Amino acid sequence: MEGGDHSAGGSDESPSEAEFPSLREEGLPAAHEEQMSPDCSEDMEDSDSLVSERLLSPGSRAEGLGLGFSPAWSLAFFGEDCFNLEVIQYAVNLGQHTGSPCLDVKTQELQQQLMIETRNLKKTRKFYQKLFQQEIKNKGSDNKLMLSKLKSQFEELRSKVVFLDCVKKYLEILRVDQWGLEVSLLPSLAVCGAGSLDIQSSEDPSVLSFGTSKGKRTLQAGSPLGLMAYLYARNAAVEGYIQQFLYSYRFFCTPEKLLQFITDKFIGAASLDLLHIWITDCKRVDFNPQRKSSLVETLENFLNAEVIPVDGRGEVLLAALHSPPSTTWIQGRGSLISFEEDEDSTGVHSSIGDLGRKWRLSRGVEPKDKTFSIATALPMPFYGSLVAGLSSVGLHSEEPLPFGQKEYSAQHISQQLTLLQQEMFQRCHPVHFLNSRTQGVRDKVSTPNRNVAQQIPPAEGSAPPVCEDGVLRQLLTHADSVSNWISAEIVICDSVKTQVALLTKYLWIGKHCYESRNFATAMQVLGGLENVIVRQLPAWKHLSSKVCEILEELRAVQVFLKSDDLCLMGGEPRKRRPTLPSAHILAMHVQKLEIGAFALTTGAYKWPKLRSIAKVVSQVYAFQEAVYPYSLDPELQAYLRRRIARLATSDVHLLAADNDANFQQSSERQTRRIQDTLKRVRATFQ
Repeated sequence: MEGGDHSAGGSDESPSEAEFPSLREEGLPAAHEEQMSPDCSEDMEDSDSLVSERLLSPGSRAEGLGLGFSPAWSLAFFGEDCFNLEVIQYAVNLGQHTGSPCLDVKTQELQQQLMIETRNLKKTRKFYQKLFQQEIKNKGSDNKLMLSKLKSQFEELRSKVVFLDCVKKYLEILRVDQWGLEVSLLPSLAVCGAGSLDIQSSEDPSVLSFGTSKGKRTLQAGSPLGLMAYLYARNAAVEGYIQQFLYSYRFFCTPEKLLQFITDKFIGAASLDLLHIWITDCKRVDFNPQRKSSLVETLENFLNAEVIPVDGRGEVLLAALHSPPSTTWIQGRGSLISFEEDEDSTGVHSSIGDLGRKWRLSRGVEPKDKTFSIATALPMPFYGSLVAGLSSVGLHSEEPLPFGQKEYSAQHISQQLTLLQQEMFQRCHPVHFLNSRTQGVRDKVSTPNRNVAQQIPPAEGSAPPVCEDGVLRQLLTHADSVSNWISAEIVICDSVKTQVALLTKYLWIGKHCYESRNFATAMQVLGGLENVIVRQLPAWKHLSSKVCEILEELRAVQVFLKSDDLCLMGGEPRKRRPTLPSAHILAMHVQKLEIGAFALTTGAYKWPKLRSIAKVVSQVYAFQEAVYPYSLDPELQAYLRRRIARLATSDVHLLAADNDANFQQSSERQTRRIQDTLKRVRATFQ
């Protein structure tokens, strides 16, 4: 999380309406933003991390909603390191002047600071836009110095707003932790009967077992009831335990048993906060109102009968329970959103020459240095604007034209394939990647060892941790379909020249994808090109060395993705870029963590093992947080869908056998063709 030396309240350097009368005017429309300089475009792109004034107004969050606007994946991934010391110290200092710095006082003071800084930030941005447009119209004016000062001021204000929003999240988590119990009370809570909260201080290693790590007492193992009881521990929220538990509890417990535990041990505000976090983070898989579920009915009955008559927050939970799950993660999560002026922005403009940046990595050597990161290995992504003037495609015919006959650029096609992949990936939840082996997911390279990866035995008769909606299987099927489509399109080309052109286009599509961090489609392209039939085509000999280098780059990217299960999480969390991981590679990383026993001989489950799995799968939400800004091309997408559907299950071997361009011609046949050509040439001169 970000920190720094940030002052509270308004800044003396912030522009006021008296100083800049133009601030009262409306902001420039999005269409004008395309004319801005690259520096200004970067400012507008980074403003995705700004806080909406509407969300920051007092009363915008109902009391007791816990982590309603907090990034759950950050807590699951970073744990207690989610917030740095500057954020924590700033929260401690809030409200000290009142003499009674309770959470309500701290929150109210912080809300006021956020409103002031956010308002100043919007004013500065609007004035910058207006001044920049004046500079464009009146070249040679004296506005350059003012623009430079405004840019520095914009960066300073933005840093303040992001920092204060981070403090706001920390206070929200403290609000959850304030109802927590001492750890010594948890063993008694775990075993007490339904409706009975006669708990006493005790220690029972069979329920909760602790160890020492880096001088701190940490949870090492626990029985299913003990791990559920630890949800009520003081500091469980700030340590990230609640989110980590929600992403991993299916290995030892069913959702029904977890809900029964929470309702049986109902502890007022603590249980309500816990239920809200569960509904918010796992609604797509546990409380989806679109699917008939006994879990939804049970919780609804409990809220109506036990909570709503005595606590108004039950109505809020009931409304959250029946609201449809968000289809796009960024729309349903987080308090960091972009301003309205940026909604139509297409990102940073770049030239096609930037795509030629070289990055090579030996194909056979995996990086062993743990500090190896994607930020240092891969070139920075470039989001170019869509290519204009493309020819229209007629999609009303019964048989769409072969892909090789289309005149779309590789960059434009890669962007539309990215949007198709993003649409599918947004349906994923972290738990979809759990126990993928029971769903038939295997390593594509090596034969699975049946003696190593065994099915994990369910605890206390619970079902295996498999999500039954088949989202992961759909992702993997789509990946295989795209790879088979690519192979089929190549082998049905009617000439070697056409194959060379198509191979070149696919390689550039793969390059555009991995440079924009769409590793899913990049690996699908590599899979299609690495097909055993495609690799034997004579057309490969006619590719230029520059194009062949792209294939080596794609192979190197694959090695990098397989080298570390957290390799895509490098860099600054607040500047998370759009990313689409390879679903198969991510599932294989999780499978490796699942190898081995989950439980000790005492029946207690190893919490470090469960926590490491939760950390890896939490990346799913991190990748969904930022979406690609590409414009949708419905015509091209419809064509791509039809071609992929048509060739997804086709037999590449049979298609290749029917095409002479896929075979190396014999020397005798080549000699005969040369002789025939010479005869025709001689005839023209006679």
